[in-house]
This record gives sequence, C-alpha cells and structure tokens, in this order.
Amino acid sequence: MFEDEHSGHGVPETLPEMGYRLHWLGLVVLGVVGGGGLAGWSLGTMAVMSLVGFALLIANRETFAGSMKALWWRLAGWLLPVWVALGAFFIGLAFPAFRVVTVGSTRYWELAPHPGTWAPLDAPIKIGGLDVLLSVGLFSATLSAMLLCKSRLVFARAWATLAFCAGVGALLGIVESVTQASAVLWAIPIGNPLFFSTFAHPAQWCAFALLWMSACLGVIAWLARQRGWRLLTGEGWALLLTLGLLGASIMLAGDPLHRMLALLVAAIGCLVIAWQSRIERLRAKHSSLGVSVLGWALIGLLLFACAALLAVRHPVAEWINYGGAGLALHERVIEDTQTLWRERPWFGWGAGTFRIAYSFVQGADQTPLFFAYARSDLWQSLAEHGLIGTLAWCVPAGWVLARLIWQRRLATFLIAPLAGLGAIALLTIVDFPLASPVVFFSFWLMLLSLGRWSEVDKENTTSAPSEKRRVEKLRAEGKTLPPKPAATA
Repeated sequence: MFEDEHSGHGVPETLPEMGYRLHWLGLVVLGVVGGGGLAGWSLGTMAVMSLVGFALLIANRETFAGSMKALWWRLAGWLLPVWVALGAFFIGLAFPAFRVVTVGSTRYWELAPHPGTWAPLDAPIKIGGLDVLLSVGLFSATLSAMLLCKSRLVFARAWATLAFCAGVGALLGIVESVTQASAVLWAIPIGNPLFFSTFAHPAQWCAFALLWMSACLGVIAWLARQRGWRLLTGEGWALLLTLGLLGASIMLAGDPLHRMLALLVAAIGCLVIAWQSRIERLRAKHSSLGVSVLGWALIGLLLFACAALLAVRHPVAEWINYGGAGLALHERVIEDTQTLWRERPWFGWGAGTFRIAYSFVQGADQTPLFFAYARSDLWQSLAEHGLIGTLAWCVPAGWVLARLIWQRRLATFLIAPLAGLGAIALLTIVDFPLASPVVFFSFWLMLLSLGRWSEVDKENTTSAPSEKRRVEKLRAEGKTLPPKPAATA
C-alpha cells in the first residue's frame, strides 16, 4: 500500500517499522472491540499489550540514527510523564488517600490521615495501579514513532490502516443507528442507550472518529502532493470512502460542537488538498487551476459555511449535550472538581481516585453517571494528578509543537491532522475524550507521528538537481518512479 513517489526514492519501510505499525493496529483494534478500551476485559489486556511497544523500541534500539548515549538521553526526556506518574504512584502508596471502613455489613470509604498538600496520595493499588499502567504503557508504545522511524511510508501506511479500522467501526455504528439497535452488534447489552458503534459514550466515539478523519485528510493531501489530480486510484477512493463514513458517524452521534469541529477540520483538509493539487499541476507544467483544484476548494468553502451555520443555529449552551444531563448539572460537577483540586493542588488525590473523592463533595441532585468522570479531562487530571502531574503530560506535546514552530518543519499536508489534534485538545477542556484508552493512544500516536513525519519528509527529500529534474520529467509523463538500482560492489 502506497509508494514513495514524491522526491527521489526516499527511505523504504523497514521490518522493525512494519512491526511498530502492526502493534499500533493491534492496540487500536483491541480498543475498538473493547468499547473504546473501557470494557473490563480490555483494560488489562491493552495495558499489557502496550508494553510490547516499549519492548519493540528497546529491541530495535540499534536502528536509532545516532549514538546509543544520545538515544538513552532522548528516551529519558520523552519519558518525563512516565517518570512523574510512576514516582507519584509509588510514593503515594505510603500515603493512602482513603480507607475502607466496615460498619456491620456495610462497607464505605472514608478519608485516611495523610500529610499536607505536598505529598502524593493514592487509592488502593487495584484502583490506581491499572490506571497508571495503562497510561504510561500506551504513551510508551508511541515513542518508537518519534525516535526510531525514518520512512515516510510507515506513517502513511499506519495512518491509512488505522483510519480504515475506524471506518469499519463507523459503518457498524451507522447501521446500528439506522436499524435502531438497542445493543452493540444487536446482542451485547450496554448501559448507555446513546451508545454508538462499540463505544458506550458517543462523545468518545466522536473524538476517535475526528482524530482518524483528520489523519485520513492528511494522507489524501500527501497523495495529492505525490500524484496531484491522479490521487483517486484504489487507495484514494478507499480513503475517501473512509472519510465519508467517519464524517457521517460524527454527524449522527455528535453534539453540535463535535459536528462543528469535524466540519472545520474537513474544510481545512479540503483546502490543503486543493493547494497540494495546484502545486502538483504546476510541477507537471499544467495550468494552476483544474477541476480537481476547484472542486476541493469549493467543498472546503462549503464545509466552512456549514460549520458557521451550525454555530449560528445553536446557542453556546447547546453545543454539548453531556449525555442529556444538561449544562447546569455539568457546571456543578466542574465546580466540585475544582474544589477537589484546590484542596490538593500539587499532586492531586491520586490516579483513579476521582470516583471516590467526588463522592465526598457531590450534591444529592447528581446521578451516579458523574461518579466516574468529571466531564472534563483537564479538571479531572488536575483533581487526580495535580498541577505537577498534569503539566508533565503537557511537556511532550509542547515540545513537539515548539520544534515544529522553531524549525519551521510542518509539512503542508499535515495541517489537517494538526487541526484534528487541536480539536481534541479543545474537547479535553469541556468533555472527556481522553478517558477512552483508544482515544488517548490515538492522540499521542498521531501527535508524535506528525512531529517525526515532518522531520523525515525533509530528510528524505532529494537534493541533487539532476535527480529532481529526472523525477519531475517522469511525473509529468504520469509514470511511477522505477526501483532504485542496487549498489554494486
């Protein structure tokens, strides 16, 4: 699937890179089958399987483009959130936040004596341990994309394959919605009647679909840069079909904010594809405008107009429905979560403790639906991990973005995926997409892949003028680049 035709012969995908790609696919498939990774049986399975990714990274460390000393230093830096999360967890084992009290036959939680606000706390290891293992494992499984991948093909093929996987989930959800199914696959009962596909929470499905829809747009834009108006081969049509399924699923399952964000990301992607097609036409010495360029640009402008129309038709208070709970109740949950954070601002109450800690402040008018999630990833992270734990997770993301800005390396075709990641970052403030392990993994995989893809895109570019002229001549004739001749002794 796909060949690197853009500039010279590039760097072919290696066997280790194929291994990373298959491992990423296995995690996403497991997450989708397991209801976004939240099914009881899939949580531990994903946590253990994610550690295989870190083992693959260590096993293939010799492929790093530099000295081993440089690799270990870089790896140690990228693992900053892992060090903070594990350190807080193990120190917190000495300072339990809660303890179980039994009165007669009734068991309930009560606050345990603990030191001041400076020390990390923990829930019992069975509650917080899996939470920590899952987050650090999934994050570590994505580091091979940043540290060891050298080929553009591994990213194009990985993104396309994972988008196809998401497209299958979207097709299932659409069919379930049309047939008004009351259970997943018409046979597996689920607690939330608003489920979509295999996801119990439609908001988490929309975040997952939005991520891979933006990745789909990125790969199509990459093909446009490779092939121009000839991008609609078998691979191009498959990506377009996947893009349509993911977009349709968001329109069906999402609240107005999800739909607006999806329309905006799709509009940006279409305009980027139009621009890449125009550049390709100029390289092939055709007119700068053509049916493909004008068509993509027109679709992009139309999608922008649809997003604006949605924003006008829905007041801000209606942008997210919060599962039918209403904005007023959601605001009270956030206020209570903020109260929890202010009591322990530095390290929070410990991983996985929100549902316990919240029971000490929740109002009598609130339903058990809110005991598990604060309906805001940002505020729940602050309540559980504090300011230090939350900022530790922001450092890798900020470093990727800072490198792209400072080195001016963001490839044009990656603008839509970056917009998709920005949309998820916005949703974490007002919703809880990253509470789904498969969304959490997809976010980090896309972000680190995006940062590395921009780097290898420049590193793989042919710089010899004679080779560039030969490539442009072949492409102008509509030919695919021949295999690079093997070196002779």
